[in-house]
Amino acid sequence: MPLKHAKWITGIITLLLIFPIVIGLVGTLLPAFAYFPPLGEYHISLAPWRNLFSQGEFYASLKLTLITGIAAPLFALWFALSLLAWGYQRPFFRKVEAALSPVLAIPHAAIAIGLLFLLSPSGWLVRLFSPWLTGFDRPPNWITVQDPFGVSLILALVIKEMPYLLFVMLATMKSIKARESLQVGQALGYSHFTLWRKVLIPQLYPIIRLPIFIVVAFSLTVVDLALVIGPNTPSTLAVTLLRWFNDPDLSMRLMASAGAISLMLVIVVVLAGWELAHLLFSKLTRAERSNGKRFGLTDSLLRLGVVLGLLALLNAFVALALLPIWSLARRWRFPDALPSQWTWDNIDRATPLLIELTSNTLTIALITTLMACVISLVMLETKRHDMARSTNISKSHLFDWLIYVPILLPQIGFLFGLHVLLIYLNLNGDLCAIIALHLMYVLPYVYLTLKGPYLAYEEEYLLQANRLNHRPWRNYVLVKIAMLKPAIFTAFAIGFSVSIAQYLPTLIAGEGRYSTLTTEAVAQAASGDRKQVGSMAMLQAFFPIMVFWLAQFIPPRWTKWRLKFKKAFNTGLIEKDKMC
Repeated sequence: MPLKHAKWITGIITLLLIFPIVIGLVGTLLPAFAYFPPLGEYHISLAPWRNLFSQGEFYASLKLTLITGIAAPLFALWFALSLLAWGYQRPFFRKVEAALSPVLAIPHAAIAIGLLFLLSPSGWLVRLFSPWLTGFDRPPNWITVQDPFGVSLILALVIKEMPYLLFVMLATMKSIKARESLQVGQALGYSHFTLWRKVLIPQLYPIIRLPIFIVVAFSLTVVDLALVIGPNTPSTLAVTLLRWFNDPDLSMRLMASAGAISLMLVIVVVLAGWELAHLLFSKLTRAERSNGKRFGLTDSLLRLGVVLGLLALLNAFVALALLPIWSLARRWRFPDALPSQWTWDNIDRATPLLIELTSNTLTIALITTLMACVISLVMLETKRHDMARSTNISKSHLFDWLIYVPILLPQIGFLFGLHVLLIYLNLNGDLCAIIALHLMYVLPYVYLTLKGPYLAYEEEYLLQANRLNHRPWRNYVLVKIAMLKPAIFTAFAIGFSVSIAQYLPTLIAGEGRYSTLTTEAVAQAASGDRKQVGSMAMLQAFFPIMVFWLAQFIPPRWTKWRLKFKKAFNTGLIEKDKMC
């Protein structure tokens, strides 16, 4: 790719990323110390912090956040490692790998709504065993979702995070030479799970440390999942802060900003504690890992993790299957396991609203993801040029560090700092503002997905094409981009699903003027109208799955289709010439 001004292109894009990050942090930090000119506050004060620490709700929300935000990543990591140790190199495990894509593609809110339909007292799980086993003729007075301990929220987080961690682990297995280690260990008489526990997992963890940190940060700050299936008396700290930010009393924003800064500090403390716990655990288990025993009692933990991990995946698929059932149900009385009457009327009545929501959702997702792909290709090409000129191949650009900031910072505080800027620029409620905020969260995933394949590309193919026909732009598109189609399509699918799932950026930038399937589904989840909510969540899940399927289906067939089209086009030109 001929880039004569690579340095200033990289600099402009980096500045465009730095600007909202700095504005978001400053826009949250200053109100936390009572400096907020829109409210006439021009003096630094600790009053917001005093108000925050005097709130009993803050401590209850913080406790719940720590419980759910630490337990969910622990369980997700345990289940993912167990499933990987159990199924790696087994032929049938490919089916499990194929099943990961739909769960990865499903937005968080759709998963939460499906679990709500599955686990609630009047949900399908209770219906399945009633009345023949439970004796229930009406829904029991149980708290199975939105429970005060956050168990249902932990389950939802595990279902969403475990496939992501397993996907990352599968992508890194070649780098630790897992196949060779397993062959040598089995030849020495070590059991399968013991090999994983003593040899492979200690090598794997340092490579996946950053994805684990992303999962921990997400668990501590998630809003849409917590709104749908999390506890509400009290709620998690992120949801509590959202309510304070939206309070009609604008002075509450000062205390909410202090709470947002507290949540950022909580993330830092939890991540530091997580790493210290890992170092301590490694030190305590070092002797056990090197004692030469071919079997161990702790292998049973991995076996238990396999069972629980498969149950979690099963819950995810059953929850997703309930979305279209509810959207097509006309009469479904408790305790019937399936609707007694079916109808399309639910979808027909909601069609005007669904068309509007779908149009907004797809417009935002497509524009955002295309922009993220183009920016990622430009940044990676300039990085490749820098690596070719530099002797230090491990040198990282500032962009490589900044790209992680938006996905590690809590949305609830970071975005409200940007909201002040949008209001000042009169961009609040504008479609461009929504796309810009979506781009901040889509770009990291697209860039990180493309980074490995793009930098590993054998540049000699492009050089040889330019020697034969020196048309750099044409060869870049028809040779390099063509050979990178699978990676680009996969990155596009991931970015598209990330954009579809964005709740808080759409809510803050759109200010209710641009509703999407995600924002409306979360808003309607508490309404009790399961038929309408089911229709929205079904569409919300359908589009990412379809794009993921297309990303797998199109690349292997692209060249064949292109050649057929070219042949048909040339044949048409010949026939036209003959007629003339």
